[in-house]
Amino acid sequence: MSGLVIFGTRPEAIKLAPVIAGLRTAGSAVNFEVVCTGQHAEIMTQTLKAFDIEIDENLYLMQPNQTPIEVVRRTIEGLSMRFDELSLDWVLVQGDTATAFAGAEFGYLSGAAVMHLEAGLRTHDINEPWPEEGFRQEIARLATLHLAPYPSARRNLIDEGINAENIHVIGNSGLDSQQLMLRRADEGDNNWLPDDDFILVTLHRRENLGERLEKTCQQLVSLLSEYPGLRIFWPIHPNPKVRRVAYQFFGALTDRVTLCEPLDYPKFLSAQKAAVFVVSDSGGVQEEAASMGTRVAIVREKTERPDAVELGLTRIVGADAALLSETVADFLANPVEPQIVEKWCSLQGNGEAGSKAAAVIVEHIEGIRLSVGAPE
Repeated sequence: MSGLVIFGTRPEAIKLAPVIAGLRTAGSAVNFEVVCTGQHAEIMTQTLKAFDIEIDENLYLMQPNQTPIEVVRRTIEGLSMRFDELSLDWVLVQGDTATAFAGAEFGYLSGAAVMHLEAGLRTHDINEPWPEEGFRQEIARLATLHLAPYPSARRNLIDEGINAENIHVIGNSGLDSQQLMLRRADEGDNNWLPDDDFILVTLHRRENLGERLEKTCQQLVSLLSEYPGLRIFWPIHPNPKVRRVAYQFFGALTDRVTLCEPLDYPKFLSAQKAAVFVVSDSGGVQEEAASMGTRVAIVREKTERPDAVELGLTRIVGADAALLSETVADFLANPVEPQIVEKWCSLQGNGEAGSKAAAVIVEHIEGIRLSVGAPE
């Protein structure tokens, strides 16, 4: 029984790393290759090294200014060229990226069982976020195994007509990786972080580029005026559209703002842990920062992670950050209660999601083997 584990971005690698490690321990019972599409080539190498992930095949698909449709097309073509003659039994993808969508399409059209890690997250609006919401809804139509992070994600899938027997709530494998990397980060020093209290900013969503991003920056400028004791620390996404706006608004404010290149994963976690709060449109940051007791102002209209919002660890401030000022005032006035953070970490599996996912996948592969009459 042969399979592929396919990813292309850093968040995918981070969440798949504990699952890959779990599958490796299954030995010869699970035969698979790890394929990287290279969608985030510029920040992937350090991630692979940090998690000791060995790549069997790198498609090197990264191109400047690539669009989602180009990534999907090149990924399917690249997978077809490389694995066309291989009789695949299963494919594992993670999340809601162009790589995940293309990998699921390739697996489905190849007659392989599609397994989806982080299944069932929903905003129920295919334009928020775009194209990720559309990707994950489509993957759900193709998958035979749905590894949901939370009970709410399981409910979403059931509401969409997915057979409950094919859904397993295993937690968030990203927390497994987070805990490992934080232990390593704590062994080093953090003298590269701002000395003063700081707001960590991370913005990159396609649907937020342009006017929304400019309005968010205006809100951040106002925040600096409102809170003289705070500064901004912003590792800027490689997208030139993000960089241009960031430097336009903050390039001259070096006494209050630190703009830098993207951080490696352990350093980025350290920054989230040390920040007073985070302003972000990222999905993963909503989970990561909240797990460390750092609140997140979500610069989006909707979130697929409502559980953290309900716990008071994150809050939606709008895609133009219109509600940022009142949200920050509440964040600063009301410290995070440790038991709330513990509840959030428990909901994510307390660092055991990767091993749970691997066990379910091995069981699913065994079911495939028996259904097709493959030899033991």
